[in-house]
Amino acid sequence: MEDLKNYEVMSVQEKWNMLAMVANLYYNSDMTQNQIAERLYTSRSKISRMLKEARELGIVEIYIREPWERNLEYEQKIQETFHLKNIRVIKQKDKDNIKSLIYEAAAYYLDSIIKENMIVGISWGNTLYNVVKHIAANNHKNIPITVVPIMGAANINSPEKDGLDLSKDLASAYGGKYQYIYAPLFVRQKEVRESLIQDNNIKSVLDLSKNADLILTSVGSIVYKSWSNYLSSRTLETLEKKGVVGHIGGHFFDIQGQEPKTSLAGRMIGIDTEDFKKCQETICIALGDKKSGAVLGAIRGGYIKTLIIDDKCAENLLKYMEQ
Repeated sequence: MEDLKNYEVMSVQEKWNMLAMVANLYYNSDMTQNQIAERLYTSRSKISRMLKEARELGIVEIYIREPWERNLEYEQKIQETFHLKNIRVIKQKDKDNIKSLIYEAAAYYLDSIIKENMIVGISWGNTLYNVVKHIAANNHKNIPITVVPIMGAANINSPEKDGLDLSKDLASAYGGKYQYIYAPLFVRQKEVRESLIQDNNIKSVLDLSKNADLILTSVGSIVYKSWSNYLSSRTLETLEKKGVVGHIGGHFFDIQGQEPKTSLAGRMIGIDTEDFKKCQETICIALGDKKSGAVLGAIRGGYIKTLIIDDKCAENLLKYMEQ
C-alpha cells in the first residue's frame, strides 16, 4: 500500500485507488474517520479532505431516496427555460396524497437549508399553514432563527393561516423567536400607510422582512377569488381587466410578472416586489393546475428562486410556456 505521506505526488490512478479505498472503509465498512486515520497513520482532517475529494471526483455518489417521486423530465424543461435555483416537481400517484406529499417535500427542503441566526420571512395562506403544521409535527429543533411576516394581517377569517400566527408557529417548530407586524395588509388611504410604516414597532419588523435571508411563500391565483372577503368585487374585477393572474405577498401581477398600476400598492403594508427579487432564497410552494398561471407570472417577475409544485401544476405551466 502506498504511504499517505506521498499522496500529493501520486499519479492520478494511484490517488484514485487510495480515495476509493478510504471511501470503502468509511461508507461500506462503517469505520469512523478517526479509525481510518489510525489505520493509515495520518490525521482525521486528512481523511475528511479525502472523502470530500472522492465525492467531488465522482468516486462516491450519494443518492438520497426521498419518500416522494419527482418528475425529473418536467423539472429539466422548466429549469432549462428559467434557470431557477432549485425546483421540485412532485408526482401525483393518487389525488388523495398529493397535498401531503407537497407539504412534506417543502418541509424537507426548508429543513435542509435552514441555518442558525437566519431571518426567515413568511407569507400567509392554506398551503403555508399545512407546511408549517408538518414541520411542527415532525421537526422540532433548537435552531435560533427569527421568523417575521412579510406583510400585514390579511386573512381575517382564519387567523391561524395568517402570517402573524404562522410566524409564531414556524419559530416554535425550530426553537427560534418571532416578531409581528401589528398592522393590516391594506389601509384605506396612502397617508395612513405612510404614517404606520414610520411607527418604530412596525418599521423594525418591516426592515427585518425586507432583508430576510429566506422567504417562504406561495402564490395565489385570481381564479380562486381568495381575496373576496378582503377586497371588493369591484376591485377584483378591475384587477382581472388589467390582466392580473396571481398575487404574492399582497402584490398582484400579470402573466409577465408585472404589477399593474393600482391604488393597492400605495395602500399596502409589507415588503416590496424588489425585496422578493433581492432575497437569496425565496421558496414558492404551489399545488394544482389552476395555480400554473400565477406560478409562471411569479417566475417571470423574478419573485421566486426555488419552486416546489405538483406535476399537474407543472404540466399546465409548460403549456403556458409553449403559448
